[in-house]
Amino acid sequence: MKKIVIIICICPLFFNSLVFFAQNRDATVISLKNEIKLAPSDTAKIKALIALGDYQITRDFRKAEKHLLDALELIKKRPEEERQKTLAIVYESLGIVSKRKGDYPEAVDYYLKSLNLYKQLKDDSNIADIYHNMAMVFRDQKEYEKSIQYFKKTIALKNSLGEEKGVAIVYNMMGVAYRQSKQMDLAYNSYQKAKAIFLRLEDKENMYRVNSNLAAWYHTQKQYQKAIAIYKENLEFDAKSNRRLSLQRVYYNIAGGYMQLKEYKNALSYIDQALVIAKEQQVKTRISKSYLRRSFILKKLENYKEALEDYRLHKKYSDSVFNIENAKKVQAMELKYQFNQEKLADSLYFAKEKSELTLIAKAETAQKRFYFILLLVTIAAGIAIAYLIRRVYRGRAKLATIALEKNKQELINYTKQLVAKSKEQEELAKELDKLKAEVVEKSSLKKLHEVAAEKILTKDDWYNFKEKFVRAYPSFFESINQKGYQLTQSEERLVAMEKLGLDTRQIANMLAISEDSVMMNRYRLRKKINAPKAAPILEYLEN
Repeated sequence: MKKIVIIICICPLFFNSLVFFAQNRDATVISLKNEIKLAPSDTAKIKALIALGDYQITRDFRKAEKHLLDALELIKKRPEEERQKTLAIVYESLGIVSKRKGDYPEAVDYYLKSLNLYKQLKDDSNIADIYHNMAMVFRDQKEYEKSIQYFKKTIALKNSLGEEKGVAIVYNMMGVAYRQSKQMDLAYNSYQKAKAIFLRLEDKENMYRVNSNLAAWYHTQKQYQKAIAIYKENLEFDAKSNRRLSLQRVYYNIAGGYMQLKEYKNALSYIDQALVIAKEQQVKTRISKSYLRRSFILKKLENYKEALEDYRLHKKYSDSVFNIENAKKVQAMELKYQFNQEKLADSLYFAKEKSELTLIAKAETAQKRFYFILLLVTIAAGIAIAYLIRRVYRGRAKLATIALEKNKQELINYTKQLVAKSKEQEELAKELDKLKAEVVEKSSLKKLHEVAAEKILTKDDWYNFKEKFVRAYPSFFESINQKGYQLTQSEERLVAMEKLGLDTRQIANMLAISEDSVMMNRYRLRKKINAPKAAPILEYLEN
């Protein structure tokens, strides 16, 4: 009876608090919508649309996307010099929306557009935020090494800017990447670094986020009761702040804890609530994961029919997000961005080198002109001296003869020096012309090699190709070698072509061999690694 009384007393209070926060939230939305409607100019309207979009991202990202796209259309009508910063902000926010939709290629596209604009503006703070967002994309795609690299770049930039809170947020997110890649000690250290900073800053909201990740860490360490206790503390916070996606994640995690404790009925109750919110928010990745967890729980409860149906739904949503095509698109966008950056650097270097050669050539031409004039002056001086000597010759024969010989010798020596220096200048000019020709030739040759490398992968340029391939797939060959498969250079070429998704005819063209040879090489490799007939070679090597 006491329990019933307590519940009756508490429920109105809890309900009133939820109503208060809902009304407060609605007031914010209404206020921003009025600002949009009454905006005296496009600039004011754009500002209000962005504010409303950012406010809605954590609440209803579908509405957020509409407001941000409306802002984007208005921005594109503005003069170039007025729109750069605002455009970067909108692209970044649209990237966040696309990530939450599970459209990772679109998210990366928006992030890279934003990154280019921030780099033009030399805005290191926002560049760091884009690096952080890119890290989150790669973390969701389970490319943990690349994700951690981006997190570290973010921390370095934010440290240089003195953004202590930002550093702590990144440590918290990087801890998740470490945990998901089974680097548990590094994960725990990252969480502790984040927690220490948030405690010093008295940031309760972010402390809540770190505790949530620590709960996940406890879960992986099989300390399920500790994990569930922390998650339940977070439920009220998420409900009050109307963080629907955070609330969904907490329900999902509590279900996981009860599942490990084999309390399957409790687990089913929480995963059902997680699934409702995931569907409401239309977040495909979370819908997929919720169906998978629910399928497992139903199986344990011996409800096999519903378990099978939930598993099918999991596969349906999962395949729409995590597929090879999306991974290729994300990879292609990043490589395209890197190529454009390298191309820009090369063009600037070449322009600088060309400018330096032009200045050197001009300087050498001016020097040669100076020495030629000096030679003419010397010859004229010699003639003048000879003329003067001739005039005084009769009166000062002996003295004049000595002076004449001396002057002649000096003239000869000096002339020899000038001639020698002139020859040196001519040789130097020839060398410069030759050097300029070589620079152009090397540039042309480089372009020729690049064109050739795109059409046919010969033995000579394999190392150059492999270097680029390894930059794109850093752990590919390393993971194969760790499994004990010692591939020959020819076999490495074949699996690299397979990894790029080329068919037999394309591989034959790239390697300048027949299609039969490709098939034979594939057969020999399958035999060497004892791969079953039905299993694709690449999948067998990577799994």
